[in-house]
Amino acid sequence: MNIKIGINKDIDTAKKIVNNYFPDKKIKIEECYNNRYLFNINSIKNKSLIKNDIHNAVADMILDMILNIYSRDFISKRINIKKNNLKAKERNEIVQISKEILLNKDNFIIEKEYLSNKIKDYIIETPFIWVDGFIQFRLKELDLFINLAIDKGIEEFTAEKEYKEFIKILQYFVDVQEPKYDFINLVFNDKEYKLLDERDNLIDNDFFSDIVAEIDDEGISKEDLLISSLIVIAPKKIIIHLEENDINRDVIRVITNVFQDRVYFCFDCKKHSSQIKVKKGK
Repeated sequence: MNIKIGINKDIDTAKKIVNNYFPDKKIKIEECYNNRYLFNINSIKNKSLIKNDIHNAVADMILDMILNIYSRDFISKRINIKKNNLKAKERNEIVQISKEILLNKDNFIIEKEYLSNKIKDYIIETPFIWVDGFIQFRLKELDLFINLAIDKGIEEFTAEKEYKEFIKILQYFVDVQEPKYDFINLVFNDKEYKLLDERDNLIDNDFFSDIVAEIDDEGISKEDLLISSLIVIAPKKIIIHLEENDINRDVIRVITNVFQDRVYFCFDCKKHSSQIKVKKGK
C-alpha cells in the first residue's frame, strides 16, 4: 500500500517532519510542477510501520505539516484583519505567539486528535492527498481551531504589553527617587524575605510604615509590599540571595526588570558571595 502526500510550500520543513515520523526509512520524494512535491510512503517496503498503524502515523504527520507549514499564513491574514489598528511589529508578535500556542503539544489535545482522525479517515479512503487542497475543501474545522489559538495569542500579547507598561511606570518611580542606600541584600528563605543593609543589619520594617499606611492592605501581598519597599529605598545596587530553583519566581522577574543593571544574584551562599550579574530584561 502506498500513501502519497502532496506539498506545495516549504519542502525543507516537510522533509524534517517526514524524517521525524519515519527515521532511517527511505521515503521517495517526487517533484511534480510549480514547486509541488510528493512524498511516497510505501508500507510494503517499511513493513515495521504496519504494526504501529501506518494510517495513524501518516495522519499525525500530515497534521504536523499543516500546523508547522500552513498555519502561519492563516493566522497572519486573520490577525491583519482583526487587529489592523496595531502596528505591523505588534501584529507579527501576536502571530508568533499564536503559532507557538498552536504548536504546543499540551494545548488543544482534543481538537488535534479530532483533526488527525479526520485526516486518517480521508487517507484510508483515498491514499493520495494534496495538503493545501485538503485544508481548503475538507478541513473547515481548522478555522475554529486557529481562531482559538489567535484568541489565546491576543490575550497573552495584551497581558505582556500591560506588564511592560507596568514595569515602565515602576522604573520611572525608581529613577525619580533619591537612593537611600548604596546597596542592600535581599535574602529569600522559602516564602519569606528580609532586607539587610551594607553591614548586614536588618532594615527595620518601620521604615516602610508610610507605605503600609497609604495602601489598603486588602489584596496586598508580601511580594507587592517588597517591590514597593525597594522602590522607596531605590538602592544603587541590590544583591538577591536565593536558591537557583527560585530564580523564576514572578517577584524576581519584576525586580530584575525594574532595577535591571542594579541587580546581582548570589546563589546558595552564607556570606553573600558568588555574585552573578543579571542580564537586562530577563
